[in-house]
Amino acid sequence: RRHHMAKLRPILVAAVRLTAGLIAGIEALQAAAVEGVQGSLPEDQLPGLRPILQRALQQSPQLIAAEFDRILAELRVTSADAARLPSVGGNLNLATNQTAISSNTSSQTRDSGFFYNIGVTQPLFHWRALQNQSASARLNRLVADKSYDRAARDVALLVRKAYLALVVENARLRAARDGLAVLREDLAVTAEKRERGLVAAAALEGDRLREREVRLEVARLESEFEANRKRFARLVGLPGALAETDVPDNIPAPRFSAEVAGVLAATVLRDNARSTLEFEIAELRIRDAQLRINSEKVRLYPKFFASAGLSLENSTNVNGNTVSQQGIQRRNVSVYAQWNIFDGFATRAAIREAQASKRVQERLQQAEIDGLLQNIQILERMLRDDAEQVELAGIRHGLAIEARKAAVREAGLGNVPKSELARAGTAILQAEARSLEARAQFLGRWGEFVSLTAGEPLLTKPPPSHASESK
Repeated sequence: RRHHMAKLRPILVAAVRLTAGLIAGIEALQAAAVEGVQGSLPEDQLPGLRPILQRALQQSPQLIAAEFDRILAELRVTSADAARLPSVGGNLNLATNQTAISSNTSSQTRDSGFFYNIGVTQPLFHWRALQNQSASARLNRLVADKSYDRAARDVALLVRKAYLALVVENARLRAARDGLAVLREDLAVTAEKRERGLVAAAALEGDRLREREVRLEVARLESEFEANRKRFARLVGLPGALAETDVPDNIPAPRFSAEVAGVLAATVLRDNARSTLEFEIAELRIRDAQLRINSEKVRLYPKFFASAGLSLENSTNVNGNTVSQQGIQRRNVSVYAQWNIFDGFATRAAIREAQASKRVQERLQQAEIDGLLQNIQILERMLRDDAEQVELAGIRHGLAIEARKAAVREAGLGNVPKSELARAGTAILQAEARSLEARAQFLGRWGEFVSLTAGEPLLTKPPPSHASESK
């Protein structure tokens, strides 16, 4: 046996060293991935977005409602803890008591004054039912805290995507207005040629019809742009509408690292999404369901209390035809039990209901985690395609710029009319709008991917109440 152990010892040492090296390598990759995320989000590319995000996380209607839920959950903790504290009650009255024997009403006695009764009751042992009740309230408070974080994350994602969409709309509107200006110049030239008899009337009417159609399209884009700016203002809690001048004209070219995305996705997949808010919320709800099962199981057990009381009350004594009454002071201390022995199988039904609720929560957790992991994998693949689309749109934009340069050279030589320069400029704006659309789509998905895998960057420092509840 010693001989075999001597042979196995180097193998075990090598395995331990290899495991430690793998763990260190994984931690290094995770740290590099976190560093790779920094500076890559939309608010890092568009400085004007960051103060809007911070305002949205303070004044968004969705988060205000979530904050109310947090406050209610905190109050329910106090209410649940109250059942474990002593309860004090009593009464005080000023009375005149007159008593007589019915067969001899002349023999009356009277006792007047203040009478009182004060009692204190303290639960002693309820088979952890009261502790489970308090723990359940604290778990629900944690659920409310983490639900607030998830709502804040969803609001941040929505604000990012809406802001990027406004930038794209602004670019499209700019290109449409430029195209309308070019079309109006062409219409003026056609009208002049018509006056000279160089073109037919049908050609002039055709240009006018196209001008009306494009003008209508520009008006529609302007109306939609204004409406979306108002919706965005309501979303982030801004008064009025976001001014058109506050919408940027450009989105810087994003940077994408497939290795960073792969590490972030692999980290979440490896621990089965245990680091995500969805898993934490579902786990808390399952624990709460188990606490309810434990509480229902002891419903028919005897409950023990301690009580103490002090009273001053009227006492009447009858001896033959003599009646006497007087105030008597009582003091008592006791330990007693309450035992509900049979409740018509209500406890059995409550236990089954609690067990069914736990199974439902477990199924919901599994379904939600599976959907989350699938969504992360889909986002990772789509980000690769979006990055390629950004590059292709940038190439198209560059080609449009080069085409205009060529048109400028040809116009200088007199080979093409000057109207071609205006059309080339419109083509540049259209290519720019498509490039900004590709960048906005990528940044929107990248922000969602980072929030799901690495956590919302704006919520990196949760309040102390978000700490995990001890099991």
